[in-house]
Amino acid sequence: MPLNARLFIWFRLLFNCRFYYPIFTVLFLDLGLSIGEFAALNVVWAITIVLLEVPSGALADQFGRRPLIVAAGWLMVAEMGVLCLMPVGNHDVVLWLFVLNRILSGAAEAAASGADEALTYDSLPEAERPVLWPKVMAQLSRAMALGFIVSSVSGGLLYDHGKVSAALAWLGLGEVPRAWTMKIPLGLNFLTGIACLLVTLRMTEPATAIVARTGGWLHEARLAFARILETGRWIWRTEAAFTLILLGVVFDSIIRLFLTVSSNFYRLVGITEAWYGIIGTVASLLGLATAGLMERMSTQGSQRSNFTWLAVMTLVGLLFAACPQPGFLGVALVVPLMLAMRFLQFFLSYYLNDIVDSARRATALSFRGLTMNLAYGVMTLLFGWHTQWLQKDLALPSGDLRIFATSLTWWPGWFLGTLALSLLWLRLRRKARA
Repeated sequence: MPLNARLFIWFRLLFNCRFYYPIFTVLFLDLGLSIGEFAALNVVWAITIVLLEVPSGALADQFGRRPLIVAAGWLMVAEMGVLCLMPVGNHDVVLWLFVLNRILSGAAEAAASGADEALTYDSLPEAERPVLWPKVMAQLSRAMALGFIVSSVSGGLLYDHGKVSAALAWLGLGEVPRAWTMKIPLGLNFLTGIACLLVTLRMTEPATAIVARTGGWLHEARLAFARILETGRWIWRTEAAFTLILLGVVFDSIIRLFLTVSSNFYRLVGITEAWYGIIGTVASLLGLATAGLMERMSTQGSQRSNFTWLAVMTLVGLLFAACPQPGFLGVALVVPLMLAMRFLQFFLSYYLNDIVDSARRATALSFRGLTMNLAYGVMTLLFGWHTQWLQKDLALPSGDLRIFATSLTWWPGWFLGTLALSLLWLRLRRKARA
């Protein structure tokens, strides 16, 4: 396997396996923010990506993918540094630091999106890409599963003040303030951010991806932005690319929103924080076990059958989330929804890289990221508005879990409705072009 492919796996592992993910929503709330502020902050994150994602992909195709990946490493270090500086108990300062964190995080996502995948795919021997790329993705899936096991278990346990205090007492050390234990997962992620940056610095630009310069930087920048318009037109005209991106929007937005608020779902079914990491571990083990299945489905199954199967997984998970069962049974019943994101990412990467040419690869992949992050931002905003409306309608205090539980009952209908409308649109487009 080429060096870039191995470094790509390490980059994705360090960039995405974050110790605070098991307690992501809870962290916001425990730092004094409301669910509405949490939703608004994720909209800030999504807007940042919307503004930067496609331009960064075009710049990567024009000037090289490695500089954008290195920039993503630096931005990750900065965003984690801001989180580590959070003054617990000062709402206004915490809110504005979170705004800065969300902007830096969105910029990092935008810089990496498309560039890392394009650099790695073009590093593979051209004739062997259809065979090697699923293998790289399968290895990445296994590595990510193991990474999430480590980060989920340690993140959940280290956030639990009682568990940390008991461990320190057993070691004969004094008890530390709650404000310190809240920062432990964040501090660990700052260190992995530094490691991620070091990995990016070792990457090299594939010779086939280096574009001949025909003028100065201003001229090249104009060419990069012209590439955005050309790639956008190509996606709109190309049925296969447009279909993949539209389906990605429908599936990703609802699945990612659930994963974002999953810690609140655990609270809803009565699971304490110490178990969040264990739940993440089990989900990662299932992801590890299904990596080979994802590879076989991509290479042997049809795109239609794979996305039909994915739709069933997603709907089943949403239905069980809408009717939550108490305890670990409730968590087990939404596992299909957790696994659906892994299958979606695998399918989109396999099918989209197969149809796009190298010259516009990073830009096209950035369009994929742009549309999905924009949809996620809209979904998060709708979720925030919906919970506020339900709070008033149910006459319950902010943060009452019954508001969240009622909101979940709307999700299966939303998914079926948006999926049906999308399939209808695709059918009408095909008829209009026939």
